[in-house]
Amino acid sequence: MTPHPDGPELDSPGDKSSLPGSPGGPPGSPGELLRSPVLQTVSRAAVPVTIIVSLIIFNQGHNLPGGGFIGGVLAAAAGAMHLMAFGVEGAARWNWWKLSVLGLLISIMTGTVPFLLGEAFMNHTELHPHLPLIGSFHVPTAAFYDAGVYLIVVGMLMTIFVELGLENRE
Repeated sequence: MTPHPDGPELDSPGDKSSLPGSPGGPPGSPGELLRSPVLQTVSRAAVPVTIIVSLIIFNQGHNLPGGGFIGGVLAAAAGAMHLMAFGVEGAARWNWWKLSVLGLLISIMTGTVPFLLGEAFMNHTELHPHLPLIGSFHVPTAAFYDAGVYLIVVGMLMTIFVELGLENRE
């Protein structure tokens, strides 16, 4: 075992498998995953509720305070809770930054489409689609802009959370 300047001793100079929270190692060893069954149980209920609340706040943002930014922050908070409860391994397989790029493209197109149609940049209107089972409803085009902001915020925060979770494992 060699002492490590950041804390625990490592089996070899490049070995980080015995860091607390790192995968691997027998039960009870420092390398065992440090996961709380209480946090996992609470997370299974709280994450879906938080996502639903984030979507409600996103949806009300066109008429009341709320919208894409705070809805995205709540969705990312749900993601952070999931990461703390179940680990970062599953989320690390996703390229979260691509979600931000998609959101940026949606937000840019929301302003560009009216401009290309001869109207002012970011000119918003209401669409009135009719769906067979739902019926007729109104969708403000500002909802597409807010959806882009929502995706940008979720993508960026989840990228940050995943990278911070992986920081000591590389």
